[in-house]
Amino acid sequence: MHAKIQDVSDKKIKCSSPGCIKSKDGTMLMEKKEILNRWSGYVEDPFKDDRCKKPTVEKNTEGPSILKEKVKDLLMESYGANVKDCPNSMDCLSLHPIAMGSALTDSLNKRYFWFWALYNVPFNLLHPTDFGVLLQASGVDPAGWTVEQVWYGGQMFDSLGDIAQQYATGTLNKTKMTKPVYSDDLFSTLHRRGDPLPPNPQRPPMQVEPDGKRYSVKGRKVDYQGWSFYFRLSSFQGPQLYDVQFHGNRIAYELGLSEIAVYYSGISPFTQASDYIDSGVLSGLGTKALVPGGDCPETATLISYFVLNQHGPGVGKYDAAFCLFEHNNGYPLRRHLYYYKPDGFYSGMLDSVLTLRAALTVGNYDYIIDFIFHQNGALETRLMSTGYILGNMYKDVERLYGFQIEESLMGNLHHHMFHLKADLDVLGTSNRYETLNIERIDTHLSWNKSHPYTQSKFTSSLKQTEMEALYHFDFEHPKDHIVFNNAVRNRWGGQRAFRIHLSGMSKSLIPEDLSNEKAISWARNQIAVTKRKEEEFCSSSNYGIFDTLDPVVDFSTFYADDESIVDEDLVFWLTLGLHHIPHTEDLPVTPTAGNHLTAFILPYNYFPECPSMGSRDTVYIDYKDKADPTKGVKVERYGNSKEQCVIPRSDLEEKLEDNPDQVLESRRTLPTI
Repeated sequence: MHAKIQDVSDKKIKCSSPGCIKSKDGTMLMEKKEILNRWSGYVEDPFKDDRCKKPTVEKNTEGPSILKEKVKDLLMESYGANVKDCPNSMDCLSLHPIAMGSALTDSLNKRYFWFWALYNVPFNLLHPTDFGVLLQASGVDPAGWTVEQVWYGGQMFDSLGDIAQQYATGTLNKTKMTKPVYSDDLFSTLHRRGDPLPPNPQRPPMQVEPDGKRYSVKGRKVDYQGWSFYFRLSSFQGPQLYDVQFHGNRIAYELGLSEIAVYYSGISPFTQASDYIDSGVLSGLGTKALVPGGDCPETATLISYFVLNQHGPGVGKYDAAFCLFEHNNGYPLRRHLYYYKPDGFYSGMLDSVLTLRAALTVGNYDYIIDFIFHQNGALETRLMSTGYILGNMYKDVERLYGFQIEESLMGNLHHHMFHLKADLDVLGTSNRYETLNIERIDTHLSWNKSHPYTQSKFTSSLKQTEMEALYHFDFEHPKDHIVFNNAVRNRWGGQRAFRIHLSGMSKSLIPEDLSNEKAISWARNQIAVTKRKEEEFCSSSNYGIFDTLDPVVDFSTFYADDESIVDEDLVFWLTLGLHHIPHTEDLPVTPTAGNHLTAFILPYNYFPECPSMGSRDTVYIDYKDKADPTKGVKVERYGNSKEQCVIPRSDLEEKLEDNPDQVLESRRTLPTI
């Protein structure tokens, strides 16, 4: 697929090896050997072990023995559970790891984790305790790892021995929690509960394809109503599109997710340290299973994907990593009604679109990513967040950071941030970026010059350099953002452009370069525009969650050289986000309603008229005889039938009986990641 894309592309490869990065002194590395050495050094140095005889590292599924030895009585008295020697897994406390960014430890050569004790019932992050340990975990030998601090009951202790001594002498202020008992009605489960609606079983509306599918999939290429594109799944970033064309003209060479981050706030170290940069956990591999009737329409095409298997030889297969479907959004793409005789008419067309969907499960959160293709030439990328919130034990001192939403439970304020890469090629790779600034103008009425009047005008502002193109949303200064090839005009002399429209922007409140902010420097602006470079292929790295003090990829360097972006091959970096204060209706999981973030790429003086005018989906109603409207009206469907079709039967149960691994890992001999 990649070779085919390159063949049809006029991109020139400037770096023959994957992942060009900078050396320690800031020099761009272009040679394959130098790049591999740099990556190897970064990965290996913190874990370097020069001993001739290496220790045997065994997987520990029961928790560190030091916890059992030193604080087992404290854990049992405080929480009614321990980390080891439990009758079954639900009787044990699980330990949730929280990676510490190096900016919080001021150390590039050590790795720190908070391990947070949670009740091991579904879902454990909604059943937190107020106990955890800070582990320094540098090197490959666990014998060299050390517990640096302990958090318990809102207090910090220097060591496990310190807290054990205070417990033994009776000077410790103790926490007392009741261990939750699992049942289908437990608030954190997803079993149906409450009064059933509707009162009697009635199936929800279904999408049907009365004349079969109007799209085709061959390998990783999709064709639909004038659209064509290739797609792939990146293990690091997630779903991506390539060579997106409409009616034979390329709009985007590449469009996809570059990074997801979520930064939490609070007083407990578990929430303060929870600054997640999701490519660090290979977020793309969270795209495991989509369920017809739950995630996608029953008529959707499920598309499998193969990934490298770190647990064994060969590859792992996800049977439903993507779903592809056409549906109508339930509202018109366009319509008009002129009601009055004798010239009345109606024309309308529902917004039927093709959607390619993936859902990334990253720990507790689920992120739904849709690429949506409209018949008017609009390309929409939509992100929705759902899944479980990260809970925390409620204390009055935490009230600035969240509400109490259950017994001993709060949901902490956090900020979701998404970064998209849009390598646009509008009528070629020689493109410009211009804003149309909508401004106030004070004038007078044309027919009465003594009467003042205020209205709006717009002026064009061509962005010359990368720094000039940085965009911060400002409600006081509305504008349109357009991309065009200056050498190609429409018949009226205007730029044949595409417009970028973002809905769902939020401001990062962390000052630049403070705390873990440097690793998400891409969140400083809602739009950044850079000259395309092969080595600047992604705005983050899978080490971002650790290397916040000195990121391997610092996005601000992409535009710091302030290169010209006039008549260049341009990449648009788009930031979406939302601040989330969890509330009771986020239990058990956050609904997607109100969480839709969208980035549109829209034709703008590009076509002579709306391309959807050629669609047979239009319904046109006119008088049978304009001279005598009393004869009634006629309906034109442009060849489409009005006959009813048979609703397809769901076969989800049968498919899962044959292959349960499609949704839940069941019969595989090895896990896939």
